[in-house]
Amino acid sequence: MRQDSLASELISVLDAMVDPVHVIDRNLKFIFFNDAFKKWNAHLGYKTQVIGEKLTDVFPFLAARPLAEYEYIFKTGKAMAIPERINYSREGVYNIQRIPILDEISCEVTHIVTILRDITQNVTILEALKESERKYRSLIQTMGEGVWVTDKLDRTILVNATLLNMLGYTEGELLGRTVTEFISPEYLDIFKEVREQRLSEKVAASTYELVFITKNGLTVHTRVAGTALYNAENNELIGSVGVISDISAEKRFQQLQERFIGVTAHELRTPLAIISGYLELLQKDPSNTQEHQEIYDAMFNNASRLQQLIQSVHDLTAIKANVFTVNPTKTNLNEFVNRFKMQIKMLYPDRLLIIDEQNINNQIEILIDTDRITQVLENLVDNAAKNSPSNSLISIVVSHLENSLHVMVQDEGTGISNQVLFQLFQPFSHIPTEYSRRGTGLGLYIVKSIISAHNGTMSVITQENKGSCFTFTIPSKNENNA
Repeated sequence: MRQDSLASELISVLDAMVDPVHVIDRNLKFIFFNDAFKKWNAHLGYKTQVIGEKLTDVFPFLAARPLAEYEYIFKTGKAMAIPERINYSREGVYNIQRIPILDEISCEVTHIVTILRDITQNVTILEALKESERKYRSLIQTMGEGVWVTDKLDRTILVNATLLNMLGYTEGELLGRTVTEFISPEYLDIFKEVREQRLSEKVAASTYELVFITKNGLTVHTRVAGTALYNAENNELIGSVGVISDISAEKRFQQLQERFIGVTAHELRTPLAIISGYLELLQKDPSNTQEHQEIYDAMFNNASRLQQLIQSVHDLTAIKANVFTVNPTKTNLNEFVNRFKMQIKMLYPDRLLIIDEQNINNQIEILIDTDRITQVLENLVDNAAKNSPSNSLISIVVSHLENSLHVMVQDEGTGISNQVLFQLFQPFSHIPTEYSRRGTGLGLYIVKSIISAHNGTMSVITQENKGSCFTFTIPSKNENNA
């Protein structure tokens, strides 16, 4: 398969190639082919010994275009690459490269090297990907929710009709522009926080609320179910997909509901306070019989429960309206803890309580709203008591470490399942347990809001049938007085 007119170095290179290679002269006759070409011809049923044979005799089906290409190369000396042409066989698609060999003296083209690279599999995969993309785009376009696909720089690369109708833009007005251009300014921090989590913590999925500004300048409140897209090889962020639901009507209804609850709680406050006052007077009447005293006590206790409920609703309304406040004052931590210990033992005389103090002394002062933090502690202990057996242990650990107040309340109750754990700090999300079937579901929501108002953090660790441990931390020098 060698030809004296070709340099031995060139023949060695061509012979070693895995792709089929052949060389023809100016008469279109074969002067060289490699082993891959021989096997390829044998597989397709063509001649395997073609030296001296003319190209058109070996492949009689060649059309005028390939022959014209050979003529062009001999004439101009320019190489040609013809991608994805079905050639030589009906079975495949090949990338064909034709490279001229020039005479060193005359600089005329004496031979042409043809390299056939089978790209059938690549083309098949590409066509499958295109079909998959077509179906993917079709699915997105027919979705009832808005879909917003962005690249790693948050630039828009795909949106569906639902999103366009939601925001009032055309596709051309969104493509290439960043998502942040359409987010209401007060919600930009939420979006940036989600993005930081995707970059640093590799959080793939998250759900959050955003307000977008429409083309007409109106606002639309949405819930976004976002999914980050990462490169499978290096795990780098390459983009994200957001499924966007318009919850504006839901928010309007929620605002009306909160307004109604707030007004109702306010209107009930005064008459209930009067009722409680009269009941308190009746309780103190020395002429009461035992039966009357028990009735008055029961009425007063239930009126007190109603007052606590109304206060909770009032707090909820304030939190939702962003007017919830705390009033931190400089407080001696040791004195505060001692008062709390006495109070909690009076409230739960029959429960086994262990209160452990760590690194607390008379010199430590913290900035807290004592009434609100007492409310937090009472709520956490009350939850522990309600959701655990009456003979079980409730542990409370109060410590002062690294200029922060740390409190842990642990019970040996039923615990909380992972399926409902996410609801724990949401309003009206009471989770019934074996020991507690009733509740408003406001306590923990308000508790977390109080801790947040103190610039603190709160968390829970729980295990079903083994109990829960609630922990909160508040900086000693809290600068947030609102």
